Formats: sequence, structure tokens, C-alpha cells
Amino acid sequence: MSGFFPAGQFPATTAGQVALTVDGLVHSGWLSMRLAHSIEAAASKFTLELTERWTRGGAAPSQSGSSAAGDGRLERRIRPAERCIIALDGEEVLSGHIDGVDADYDATRHTLSVTGRDLVGDLVDGAAAIEPPFEWRAIKLDELARRVCAPFNIEVVASVDCGAPFPRAAIQPGETAWEVIERGCRQRGLIATGDGRGRLLITKAGAGGEGAGMLRLGGEDGNILSAQGRFDWSGRHDLVVVRGQGEGGKAGQGEARARDAEVTRHRPKLLLAEAAGEGVTFQRRADWEVITCAARSRRLTYRVPGWRGRSGRLWRPNTMVRVQDAYLELEREMLIVSVAWTLDDQGTVTEIEVAPREAFEILPEPSTRGSGGGLREGFYRAEEGARNEGAGTGYRRTGDLPPPSRATTP
Repeated sequence: MSGFFPAGQFPATTAGQVALTVDGLVHSGWLSMRLAHSIEAAASKFTLELTERWTRGGAAPSQSGSSAAGDGRLERRIRPAERCIIALDGEEVLSGHIDGVDADYDATRHTLSVTGRDLVGDLVDGAAAIEPPFEWRAIKLDELARRVCAPFNIEVVASVDCGAPFPRAAIQPGETAWEVIERGCRQRGLIATGDGRGRLLITKAGAGGEGAGMLRLGGEDGNILSAQGRFDWSGRHDLVVVRGQGEGGKAGQGEARARDAEVTRHRPKLLLAEAAGEGVTFQRRADWEVITCAARSRRLTYRVPGWRGRSGRLWRPNTMVRVQDAYLELEREMLIVSVAWTLDDQGTVTEIEVAPREAFEILPEPSTRGSGGGLREGFYRAEEGARNEGAGTGYRRTGDLPPPSRATTP
């Protein structure tokens, strides 16, 4: 069914129904849709597309070419910056704003393409603060996030313990709201991401619980249409050495080593710790580097029919799923890193990216000393990490090291 209806008058939904609500009107009949949600990104993103016919007399467009006069439909008007809600089969999955509207048209028909993000996208684009205060003392991570998010009217939900208060938290000039929050999350070993419906979540990898079903290749219960794997060992090393000032401020050089038994050729890596070996020990740092680099070297994407698993629930990121992939001889629990709900002329499909959970178990950053001698736990200068795109932490997105250490290759 194609058309647009006043809110509350939307017809009964069927499987594969996408509804975009803008200014009280529900717009349906979309021919293609992609809505992506990832724990590596601040905000969910969507693209909707529809081709319609229209008349020169200004009648409302519709796929069948009928005018608005006889069917009670209203003229389709969708503009950038408008507030919007997207529902899949009647279940709200995104609350946000329209970023852009593209129109490709001729004398008889036009193609409308709409893009946007959920409300958390404003944290990526907006400055953390224009007016004071620019600094807080003895503040916990969740409270810091709430104060930064308050001007944007974004709710903050912490599903895990946010740890001890920061002795000092300061906004660096020019930082976005997202950059400030993400720095704090790294210091506490946590993940910040939007929930798609306009809330900011502070969580850990896998905290979303059990996924909507299982992923199985082949057999009577198989639900995998196709799969794509990426196996990249360029970030793995046979030996990782962490060196720095001794623990507890002791004189001399501290050192720890960890080995990746699967890497058989000479590929050592030396990390120079930015802070003394207190709190997070050098050995833990070296072990974490080996484990996470191995986990990041394996990423898989599966395509399954529909938007829901066997449980009837939508597939969601940050949940755990059992994967049975006979081709890779893989059978284990994996973390769903991202999902993309799609619709096209072939029907509805969900693209599910999975990885070992260890790849996203973040090591809390050690404390550092500011130039004035004051403790600055995890709050680094903006240039010390690629965080300007709001697509997760720089080191998680690119495979580089987290800011507390500098990597060199001997």
C-alpha cells in the first residue's frame, strides 16, 4: 500500500511495512529502506526511497497515479531538519531528525530519497559547551554525560556501574558533546552508543543479553542467506612488550610481555606507557593487546531473511548470538556488533555483523597528570585520538591503539 495518512489512521500493518512519521503524518509505501545501528557508532542512520507518479495540477503523488481529491490523502511534504519516527511492522525503532531530502524527477514522476539519524546524532555535530561551566570536579561518568546531554534534551541511561567519580573532568575547546562523553567512557572501560530511539546508552559489550535467535548455515533450521568474512591479521604481533615507569612511582623501568601463539613469524610490538604502571598493570595491558587484536582480526557479516529472529524479536546490536557456520567450522557465541534492517524489491533482510566479544571489551585507561599537576583521568587533548566522526572510538574503528599508549615498531 502506498500513501500518507494522518497519525493514528495508519492501515493495519503487514510484514515488511515501513512507516515514517513526520509532523503528525505517517508516510508509507517506501520501496527501499536501510536502517543501520551499530555499537561502534553514536547514532543510527537511515535511508528511505520511493518512486511516485504525479500530475501537473498539483495533485498528491502516489504510485498508482491517483490524485488526492478522491482518497483523502494529503500532499507528501518532507523537509530537512524535521523530527521523525520510523516504525517497522508497527514497532518504533528510531526517533530522530531528517538530515537530507533528495528529489530526482521529470514531467511525470519523481524519486524521493530521505536520509537521517536518531536524536543522538546531534551530540556528534554539536559543541559540548558554548558557555560555562567547562569543568566539573568529583563527577561520575553518567552524571557528566547527563550534564553534557541536557541542552540537547537527550536522556542518558547507564545499564552498568560507571565506576568512581572523576577528580576532574574538563571540556577541551572545540570538542563536541560526543567526544567528551566517549573520552569518559574509555577511561572507565565502557561503551557509549545510541539506542536508536533518542537515548544515549552507557554499557558494556554484550550487555544487551540474548539475541533474537541463532545464526545457522544450512540444514532444515538454517537461516543464513549469505555470509561475508574479513580475516585481517595485519594488526597482530607475535610479541607485545609494554614498558614504562615502574609501578607505584618506583625508580627504574617497568616491563611486561605477552605472546600471540598463532603468529609464527617475527612481528614484535613495543608500547611505551604514557602513565606509570599503577591501576592497570603493564602485564594486563600487554595481555589485553594480544587478546583484542586477535579478536578484531575476525569479523563476519550474515544476511538473514526478515527483520526478526525465531523469538519474534527484532535483531539488535550488543546482544549475543549463537553462530553455527559449517563452512568456517565455527560454533560459538558471538557479539552482534551491528545490524542493518533493509527493504528492497526482493523483500526484507537483516545484515548482522558479528565479532568475538573480546574485541569490544575495553581496557580502562590509566590516569595521567595534567600540565598543572592536577589529576586528569582519561581526559586527553582532542588531537590525541581520531574521534571527530562519532563512529566509535578511534582505536576501535581503525584498529589503532587507545590513546594512553604510543606504539612503535622496533
